[in-house]
Amino acid sequence: MSMIVLALAYLRRRWGQALLSVLVGALGIAAVATAYVGFDALPEAAERSWGGVDLVIGPKGSALDLVLCCVLHVSDPRGLVSEKAAMAAAGHPLVRVAAPIALGDNVDGWRIVGTTPRILSVYRADVARGRMWNRPLEAVLGAEAARELKYPIGATFVGAHGLAVGGELHSQFPYKVVGVLAPTGSVLDRLVLCDIETVRYIHRMHAEDDMAGAGEPTFVNLPDAATAVVASYRSPVAALLVPRLIETNPVLTAASPSFEIARLMSYLRPLTTAATAIGLLLVAIAAAGAAAGLMATMNARTRDLALLRALGAGPLKISLVAFAEAAMIALAALVVGLGLSALLLTFGAQALADQTGLLLEPTVDPSDIAALAAGAFLVALVAALFPAIRAARTPIEELLLS
Repeated sequence: MSMIVLALAYLRRRWGQALLSVLVGALGIAAVATAYVGFDALPEAAERSWGGVDLVIGPKGSALDLVLCCVLHVSDPRGLVSEKAAMAAAGHPLVRVAAPIALGDNVDGWRIVGTTPRILSVYRADVARGRMWNRPLEAVLGAEAARELKYPIGATFVGAHGLAVGGELHSQFPYKVVGVLAPTGSVLDRLVLCDIETVRYIHRMHAEDDMAGAGEPTFVNLPDAATAVVASYRSPVAALLVPRLIETNPVLTAASPSFEIARLMSYLRPLTTAATAIGLLLVAIAAAGAAAGLMATMNARTRDLALLRALGAGPLKISLVAFAEAAMIALAALVVGLGLSALLLTFGAQALADQTGLLLEPTVDPSDIAALAAGAFLVALVAALFPAIRAARTPIEELLLS
């Protein structure tokens, strides 16, 4: 009988203990693989999302908040800036194009962004159907927003105050859909664009109504308010010069999406290290459990070992049984762990896309899988080493007398 077939029969006999080792090892492998692959995919997802935006200019404050709000569109605005001042700061010869954006409303959770047609040049986008707006209360939908909202050209909708679902409706200001953008793979696909003056007017009317209801003067002076200005560089050299020049302005902040996301990733690195460490700990626990199980079963297999030795099986073949059992456990843990990791990455990517719009596209290098498999089998080899040596070195006389 083949030693491998015999090892499989032994595993079936102690299937409960073997299954526990497989599950614990699979959880460890899944934790390591998910942390490693997911962390590597996050910066790429963020870079796809910010598209052609190289610089964002906003009010003085946190540069990271500015990127999260006005480039990735995953957080709320922290203040307003003068469009005239911000556009003047973006007027450097090394800046290819710049466009103001004004946030504050949404339609069914999709952000309405007031801007100018130059925003298409920033993201290198084109109109796929219809046309760009040329009057107030006309809207152009990003590709994904159009697909989810299902508004045809000519349809009308009403925006709601705030960036989340459930805000007060601006029922007296219905928008008309006049165009749909071609897919870009960036956050622009998830936005609803309109003329920036439309957003200013609606919010001015909203503020005046609130002040009138409170018995205060109803004049609100917001002539050129914007949330930020987004810009695209003409040359990579601009990244070294332009932000520093803008930072000298006491009321403006210049933020680089690439730099801020890299800084955010450095903050998240300890979490990835912790998840990897937990995964390795689970793998070690599974290996220790498998080793203990093999030691116990070797003691219970005294008669089997004696019979095998009497039939001519040498020490190498006897030890092969222990190594084969450990290798089968490692193989099962590897397959289950990789499958679990794939499920976690799939559901995690979907949840991340739903919540933030970031499109996580994990890529796995075959060499990484080979390294993970080699590590799993190496751990299995170490776990089976002592039981195998003990079984191989036990004298046949001792086995027969026992």
